Amino acid sequence: MEKIISACGLVCSGCEAYLATKDNDDELRKATSEKWSTMYGADINPEAINCTGCMEEGVKLGHCGECKIRVCVIAKGYQNCAPCDEFPCEIVNMIYKMAPEAKKNIEEIKEKL
Repeated sequence: MEKIISACGLVCSGCEAYLATKDNDDELRKATSEKWSTMYGADINPEAINCTGCMEEGVKLGHCGECKIRVCVIAKGYQNCAPCDEFPCEIVNMIYKMAPEAKKNIEEIKEKL
């Protein structure tokens, strides 16, 4: 499967919500809702586990649709943060504290530009 990268560098194609949506897998939706409800201390319904990927057309998972990073990337006409002269900025650094692999993905894309 092609690796699909989000605006900030997270790997959409490895996300359980993306996979459940792509495969229309209700069992994965249920397992993911239980896992994420425990992880995040929230009540996440299986019906909410749907996402076509950060920068792809279609449904977005919860916060992903209004993410400041995604909004910024779209406003600048980019596919992700790699071509931005301000990378890494204050907006995206908050994600990199929790997911340093996302920053690495963007840095790898940036090297190829």
